[in-house]
Amino acid sequence: MNEYNYVRALLYAYPRAEMLAEAVREGARVRAGLSYRSPRDTLSLMESIAADMEYAERLLFWKAQLERALSYCDERERFLLEYKYFRRTGGQGGGSGGQPFGCSERSYFRKQNALLKKIALNLCCRGCSKETFYADFEGFSPLMRILSALESGMERRLTDRRRERGVCFSGRQNSPSEGAGDLLPRRTKKAMAATAAPPRTSAAICQPESAAEGAGSEAGGSSGAGPAVSVR
Repeated sequence: MNEYNYVRALLYAYPRAEMLAEAVREGARVRAGLSYRSPRDTLSLMESIAADMEYAERLLFWKAQLERALSYCDERERFLLEYKYFRRTGGQGGGSGGQPFGCSERSYFRKQNALLKKIALNLCCRGCSKETFYADFEGFSPLMRILSALESGMERRLTDRRRERGVCFSGRQNSPSEGAGDLLPRRTKKAMAATAAPPRTSAAICQPESAAEGAGSEAGGSSGAGPAVSVR
């Protein structure tokens, strides 16, 4: 298990953090507006809604701290992070003249691991350690599902397919695409439908394993975004 998986989870969630936070807030607002239909007692329902609002605030706080940590990365390091986690290829961190960034495969992964350590140290200096991450998000299924995918070797499911390569490993042929991108939601301009169900924009990562589990996941003060479930 990679000790920096929590940093990797943050990086994968980073491009959609604001969208996810708003989706969680909207889901909480909808459940509050339709609370008169809920079979649950008022106290547990309000605790669940308050927990979701708190998760949204924590997510935005960690996003801000991550941005500050990333500000200490140089141009080449930012390119490597954007290439792996954000699927951006239009930056100037690659090779000269728009050519792919060339290195050995071993060197590429060594640089990526060094970057994770650097970011983790910068986050820790801001009070955002691994222990703090789990304390803040242990019951928040969107990030926990990303962690589950990373720890079970299903990282490719977290990103969209590549249209082009920005890194050229010496001595091997690169495939034109990788990843299935079926865990994180795609960007959309459609307005979120105000229904009792979780917001459509976060459904791909917030949906519980089964209807029965989803119905029982909001007991106490747990998040209405769903329990931490394993990726299939």
